[in-house]
Amino acid sequence: MKKLLFTSMVCLGCSASLLAESYEVYLGNDTRNGINRVLVDSETGTFSKLSIAAEASHPCFLVISEDQQFLYSAGVIGEAADGKPLEGVTVFQRKADGSLSQVQNQTSKGRATCHINLSADGKVLAASNYWTGSVVSYSIKPDGKLSNIASFKQHEGKSIHPQRQEAPHPHSVYFSPDSRFLYVADLGTDTIEVYAVDATTAKLKHVSTAKTPAGSGPRHVAFSSDGSQAFVLNELTNSVSQFKRNTESGALSIVGTTMLLPEGSEGITSSEIKISSDDQFLYAANRDLKGLQRDSISVLSLDANGAPTLQKNIAVGASIPRHIELSPDGKLLLVAAKNADAVIAFHRDPKTGLLKPSGQQITVEKPMWIGFTK
Repeated sequence: MKKLLFTSMVCLGCSASLLAESYEVYLGNDTRNGINRVLVDSETGTFSKLSIAAEASHPCFLVISEDQQFLYSAGVIGEAADGKPLEGVTVFQRKADGSLSQVQNQTSKGRATCHINLSADGKVLAASNYWTGSVVSYSIKPDGKLSNIASFKQHEGKSIHPQRQEAPHPHSVYFSPDSRFLYVADLGTDTIEVYAVDATTAKLKHVSTAKTPAGSGPRHVAFSSDGSQAFVLNELTNSVSQFKRNTESGALSIVGTTMLLPEGSEGITSSEIKISSDDQFLYAANRDLKGLQRDSISVLSLDANGAPTLQKNIAVGASIPRHIELSPDGKLLLVAAKNADAVIAFHRDPKTGLLKPSGQQITVEKPMWIGFTK
């Protein structure tokens, strides 16, 4: 829901009308305080009208339906029989005033449900369970609610990092732009698992596996608009791997890997990747786990073949950039700095892709996710 805000000025006896655009933004977090809603001015980066859109417990990752009518949240939905948190997906319906009304909870049958996504055709939702190593899918009903789990896929294997890759840890789920395939970045096994998606039943069928460099820890994925390229952010090695994608079979073929940070950057892990709508730039967030103020956003340009080149690392100036998002008009990049309890706005140059601090931020406890409405 994009809103137009009008202000007026009087100067030297003359009045002028200034037009400013403001986007409605939802914010997920790692607290029990609910889902936040705020307005952001795309010209200035100014935040306003912060409110609680709905009660929710640890709504760490959210997605908004294409028709903007529903919001889906991965988080805690209750208490399990063993007394531990019961995790899954909560469905909310958006109201005219931007508030959210809860309509359903659905279990994910796993622990640390850290990522969810919707197919572009709006028919399927998938979720990844990080600690228990599984992926689930659901059909989306006409009323926005989820079916019972349609597919449950348990991953197997491990890789070379003794602490982080002792077991499978699927960190994210992404549908191809044509909704025919689901791509699961498994940090624990250094693989991207590819599933064919049945749009009618929401069932998943494993069709191929792509490998990232050993010990890299694939975390998140960004696709080019035509679906021919996939860019995988590797958490453990602070790098981006470029893959060519066969749009018929869904298979991925690695082209190369680009480092984001210089040698000697121990104690930093990468968290999120985004691609600009014109397919010209990538943005990756890097978190300084040692608290030495090395948190940054990497800006990469893409050539005609999709090959990335690192342009610059922009200091965030706040601890643990967990999530980033570009505004629909491409003028802003927002950063959710979890440990700083802040969401920070950067101006973006659409020609160079570079970022500049706007000087604007808003206080939100432990922000984890940023979502613009259209």
